[in-house]
Amino acid sequence: MELILLGVGSPPPYPGASGHANGIEVGGQLFLIDAGRNVPRQIVSAGHTIDSVHHLLFTHFHSDHFTGFGDFYITRWLFGASETLHVFGPVPVEQHVERMLQYYEYDIEIRAEEGKPRAGLDLKTTVISRGDSLQIDCLKVYAEKCTNHGNVDDILSYRFEAEGRTIVIASDGSPNEKLVSFARDADVLMMHPCLPESIVEMLGQTEQMARIIAGHHATTEEIGRTATEANAKTVVLSHLTPPMAPKEKAIEEVAQFFDGQIIFGQDLMRI
Repeated sequence: MELILLGVGSPPPYPGASGHANGIEVGGQLFLIDAGRNVPRQIVSAGHTIDSVHHLLFTHFHSDHFTGFGDFYITRWLFGASETLHVFGPVPVEQHVERMLQYYEYDIEIRAEEGKPRAGLDLKTTVISRGDSLQIDCLKVYAEKCTNHGNVDDILSYRFEAEGRTIVIASDGSPNEKLVSFARDADVLMMHPCLPESIVEMLGQTEQMARIIAGHHATTEEIGRTATEANAKTVVLSHLTPPMAPKEKAIEEVAQFFDGQIIFGQDLMRI
């Protein structure tokens, strides 16, 4: 089992960083986690075909985590998918799927009238709640709310187990008291760092807005301490806020609290 960083970007467009999305590759299959901008291109760049991806799990529904969803869905159909797409996520997932289908209804009907088979349009939505676990083919998945992300209450962290490895994607937000036990002994723990002092300078935000943004994300100290207490082997930093902040600084600050391997994620990196 490998973690593929399909996109490490944040909301501000930044060269070389596609919208936030990850892939769990196991048994030759790619399981998609979130679907930010450019996700169809990134799936292909990672060596998979769009029509071969049948499972998508959302952590939450800030736009930067699902803006590529519709593009992925329609492109998957156009280029040969015949199997049902299974979409998992916290409570808003049903509403977002319904609205996405409405958005593409006109395009779908035109293409179907021209003879495009409807096979591949089938979509099954499953709501995942805190504390749930499920088996998706060869992948064991655990879900829990392990971060606080502003007023986004419906947000999930995921723990994936397969082939003797454990990968935890904490999702956006500052860690709460559950993350340490949830990520216990993980081979890979992905977290999303924030460098508050860079927000005002690089994003042009007011100090008040910078405090709000920073309060919605994990500090480097929180990341380092969480990884140490959880006994994680490797920490992967992705989805940096702000995206143009010095990456070396983020690594150095986490390293003050964590002695294990620290990797700053780049698009299409495999771990």
